[in-house]
Amino acid sequence: MNNNFICSDGSFYVRKDTNMIYVQGTVNGKHYKKSIGKKATPLNKKWVERQNPMQVLLKLIGVDINETKKTSFESFGLRVLRSNSEYRGEETQKDYESIFNRLILPYFEKIEFHEISALDVTEFLGTLQSKHGYCYDRCIRVKRVLVNILKAAFDEQLMPHNVMSMQLVEKFKFKQTPRKTKVYKVSEAQQILSLSKGWLKIFLELSLKYGLRTGEAIGLKWSDFDLERGYLQIHRSISKGRISDVSAIAHENKNHNREIFLFPETIELLKSYANFRPDDEWLFVSKDGKPFKNAKTIVDFHFRPFLEEIGVEYKTLYATRRTYVSMMNQSSKVSLEDIQEVVGHVKGSSVTTKHYDLDCLEDVHKQKKAEEKSKIFNALLHIA
Repeated sequence: MNNNFICSDGSFYVRKDTNMIYVQGTVNGKHYKKSIGKKATPLNKKWVERQNPMQVLLKLIGVDINETKKTSFESFGLRVLRSNSEYRGEETQKDYESIFNRLILPYFEKIEFHEISALDVTEFLGTLQSKHGYCYDRCIRVKRVLVNILKAAFDEQLMPHNVMSMQLVEKFKFKQTPRKTKVYKVSEAQQILSLSKGWLKIFLELSLKYGLRTGEAIGLKWSDFDLERGYLQIHRSISKGRISDVSAIAHENKNHNREIFLFPETIELLKSYANFRPDDEWLFVSKDGKPFKNAKTIVDFHFRPFLEEIGVEYKTLYATRRTYVSMMNQSSKVSLEDIQEVVGHVKGSSVTTKHYDLDCLEDVHKQKKAEEKSKIFNALLHIA
């Protein structure tokens, strides 16, 4: 039996047919009725008045109250997060545990699982923006970690209710502020692609035209390409100097391991670059002949100086990925599922439009779209 018990208050009653005193109560969802072995005499009734019915019941069913142990919030929480870590990338798992240790544990560690209420949860969630100043997406991740733990606690009968499904918690909303994320305008993307040179040109070609994650682009090898068939297979990603096999990364909204067919001009560009390849294994290497450990070196010493040289405002290197999605999403000829397949989002995921459908068009493009809509509208008027 679980060492942490969820119990009702319990009560004593007398069976009229036997005049025996019984105790009843619910323990971990199961209802018990037990005779205490005493007749309902005046003396025994006085004794009953001084007793805690649930303590009497627990003793009758073989539970020594003094030996019960509390379930540690810390050990249980980490156990839950690590039990399903295979569904997250290594960096995401580290972040989950960091969120637990820095935010969730200090708030809940002194509260018994069965005492945690919906109000406790909403008050905690409220501190994420008011006290810590977290953005909407960060708050959602913290809540996701807490849901993981408290739902498991309910499933393990450590809590009498699933507080995360209660109305008070479900109605709680984080404040959303307008996104400050920027993308490169179409004209800026054209400048970047046409004026870049050498390995950086190849890097930006793959980042802008296929929306590769920066870590995926850094981790490319020549063996990932089949230029005769015209495709690229994403096998790995590099972040903070760590090479990750993306086939081992599972995520509900991401599909890292994917096959991407290339544009004709990209294939020709890669064939030309292959003649002057700086390394026989890695596509992009630093001055020491090894792959870049992270994006910072590329940004500080190559990408940002290049943008300053051509007069384009620096947004971020990752903005090249958002630019691809935003540009492709402007065309009615390219489906959202096709875009998701290329950038590595699970089909049907809301992440694509929520985080990447940003305004990359300039006035001339918007005017052209308005003209096209005008033609359709006026054509319908003529039919009427």
